[in-house]
Amino acid sequence: MKKIILSLCVMAGVLFGNSLDEIQKSGVIRVGVLGDEPPFSSVEDGNFVGFDIDFAKRITKDIVGENGKVELIEVTTHNRIEMLQNNKVDLLIAEFIIDPEREKLVDFSMPYFAVNTGVLTKVEDHYANISQLRGKTILVETDTEAEKDLRKAGFNTLGCNDMFHCYSELKAGRGDAFAGANLIVLAYPIIDKKLEVNITGIGTSSYYAIGVQKGNKELLDALNQELITLSKEGFFKKAFEDTLDPFYKGTADKKYFLLDDIYRIFG
Repeated sequence: MKKIILSLCVMAGVLFGNSLDEIQKSGVIRVGVLGDEPPFSSVEDGNFVGFDIDFAKRITKDIVGENGKVELIEVTTHNRIEMLQNNKVDLLIAEFIIDPEREKLVDFSMPYFAVNTGVLTKVEDHYANISQLRGKTILVETDTEAEKDLRKAGFNTLGCNDMFHCYSELKAGRGDAFAGANLIVLAYPIIDKKLEVNITGIGTSSYYAIGVQKGNKELLDALNQELITLSKEGFFKKAFEDTLDPFYKGTADKKYFLLDDIYRIFG
C-alpha cells in the first residue's frame, strides 16, 4: 500500500508541474542550478553567478517577459531529477547531460554545449595520455558519463559523492586521477597550479541540455525555440568569449563545445 501511495505522489508531481501558461501568468520561473560549479554556477556574496545564471535570466526575460522574475533554486547532481519531478523547480540548467536513462524520467531540450570526459592529474606525475592510467585508480563522480566511459574501457574507478570530493581525494593521494566533464575539470588547474589536464577527449561527446518535467510539451517547445533564437543571435558564442574563455584562460577551445553549426539547419 505504501508503495502505491508513493507512486501516486510521484505521478502527481509530474502531472501537476507548472505549464508554460501558468508560469507566464505567475511571472516567475523556478530554475534549478548547481551551487559550486564555476564558471557555470557558484555563490558569491550570497548570490548565484556564472553562465548558467545569465542563461536563466535571459530565458526568463524572453519567455516570461520583461517584468518576469527568475527564482534560482540550488540543486545537486543527485537530487535534481527529484526536484523536477516533485515540482520544486520548473526547469534545470545544471550541467545536465542528455542520457538514455534520464530520458525515461525527464524531457530534455535541444543541446547547447558539447562535452567530453577530461582527466585531472598532478603535474608532478606527468600523465600525458590515458594509457598511462591503466591499473591506476581514477576518481569519478558516481552515475556520470565519465564513470560509464572509463568502466566500459576497463579502467579502475573509485566513486565520489561530488566533484569537490573527487578533487579532495586526488589532493589527498587516494586516487591517481580525477575524471569528469572536460568543461568542469579544466577549471581546477586555474585555481590549483599543482594540477593539470593533459587528457581532454575520452569517449564520445555528451551534451548539456535543459531539463523539464516529462510531458511538459509547451514549456519544452518554448525552450527549444529560445535556444534556436539565442544561437542565431550569437548568445552562446558571446557567453563563451565573455565568461568561459577568460575563466579557462584559453584552455577550452570553443570549437569543441559550441553547437552553433548544428543550429544553422534551422535557418
